[in-house]
Amino acid sequence: MGKISNRKLFLFGKYSLAVLPPKKWLSELGVKRGDNVELELDRTKGRIIIKTGKPAPKKISKPKNRTDKPSKDDWQPIPQL
Repeated sequence: MGKISNRKLFLFGKYSLAVLPPKKWLSELGVKRGDNVELELDRTKGRIIIKTGKPAPKKISKPKNRTDKPSKDDWQPIPQL
C-alpha cells in the first residue's frame, strides 16, 4: 500500500477543481514545476491515477545510525512562484 494523504478540492478558475499533492511526494517522484503528467480515470475502482512518464526513482537507503542534526543554515525559505 502506498502513502495516504487527505486533501480538499478547491475551485481553480471558473469551471475546474484542483488538488495539491504533497510537495515531498512530487520531489520523490522527480516531478517539478512545468512537467507534464498524465491523468487516468478508473471508474471501476473510483480513482484517478496520475502518471509522470518518468521511470520510478531508485530508493536511497538512509544510514541506520544517523547522529547528525540539521543546522540553522540547512533551512531555506520556500521561493515565491
